[in-house]
Amino acid sequence: MHRITSNNRRLILGACISVLLAVAPAAAARAQDTSQSQLTKEEIFQRSKAAYAALTSYSDEGKSVVTLNGLTITRAFTIRLSRPNLYRIAWQDSYSDPAAAPLKRAMVVWSSGSGDFLDMGYGKEAEKHKNLEDALAGATGISGGAAGEIPAAFFNTEWANPFCCLARGLKQQADEKVGDADCYVFAGESNGNTRTIWISKQDFLVRQIRNVTTAAGMKAAMERAAKVVPPEPDEPNIELTGSTSVETHSNIVVNQRFVEADFVPASSR
Repeated sequence: MHRITSNNRRLILGACISVLLAVAPAAAARAQDTSQSQLTKEEIFQRSKAAYAALTSYSDEGKSVVTLNGLTITRAFTIRLSRPNLYRIAWQDSYSDPAAAPLKRAMVVWSSGSGDFLDMGYGKEAEKHKNLEDALAGATGISGGAAGEIPAAFFNTEWANPFCCLARGLKQQADEKVGDADCYVFAGESNGNTRTIWISKQDFLVRQIRNVTTAAGMKAAMERAAKVVPPEPDEPNIELTGSTSVETHSNIVVNQRFVEADFVPASSR
């Protein structure tokens, strides 16, 4: 089996996470309903969707932890969102593998009202995207999911929206805590991927998302990812053993007043 090089890690993991986030709603849709509270699953998701729709702004801090073939990548991130179209999601990676060079650059996707941009932290000019959804979709995998479901819920986009399967079957698990928040828990499995989402009982905002993928599911995800991002000619064949991705959101602040300048990253000031 070939060793995963540091140059390949971000491409592989980013592409896989993007694919898994895209197929996660289908996994939830195939599960059976076992509602365990006074609120039905439809009522819980309707209240969660309404909670995000009612916000004028949202910010949080968090981390995404991805494990693959013994390698752990931790992405610390911050999210700042404001209506109608202002956002800044910034993140930085760290690896558990001592052979991997430490990453000192900060990555960010943002709009301060004059376009949608993605900066990978290489010191080059930020890449401009055609719209908000295109920029967030492009950053979802490489941000460990931070640019995915929470911004999608806030802006009600199609990409990675956790409420797209609102009217379909979901399997409700026993309630759990994420930090200090008591949460409803829902899970679904399909094609080797098990997705779990934790929704706070207090404010109906998402606190945690987990995707666990088997080796077979990972292989299928890689094959789909390769159609989007073709591998380099000398890219090694890698035997994947499955992956786990856990995205946790904390220090949530809502309806804070922001101005456009609050969304400009330091690298662009």
